[in-house]
Amino acid sequence: MGLFSSKTSSGRGSGEVGRFVSPHSAQDTLKVVHKGLAGQLSTPEFAVSASGPMAAIFISRLGDDGITVTAGNTVETYFEFRVDLTATANGCEGHAYFDRPDRQITRWMGNTIGINVGVLMALEAASVTIGAWRTG
Repeated sequence: MGLFSSKTSSGRGSGEVGRFVSPHSAQDTLKVVHKGLAGQLSTPEFAVSASGPMAAIFISRLGDDGITVTAGNTVETYFEFRVDLTATANGCEGHAYFDRPDRQITRWMGNTIGINVGVLMALEAASVTIGAWRTG
């Protein structure tokens, strides 16, 4: 099936790659996720930016509810990777997904793999419980 399933139980679309439960706050878990994907960003800062005329991978959403990384330029979006976080009494829960299945990502597929695996490894290093994760 590749990196992504064609159907998810969460209803978030066909690009879900993982679910997890973190013992850390949403803010701390967000920093862990950023550590896992920073190597794939055009500019590794922990800040929101926007697309420009040249293709880049950048953070387009950053908040207590999660992070979105977008790849593309002002004309075309190659893919988006999202981690949505929900605070719980004991930390937070998260869902990670791409905006489309792998067969529909035609540019920078290597970066999608790097983001996917990097985030998983960072979460595991922070003692986050992985419910399910697809790495390919």
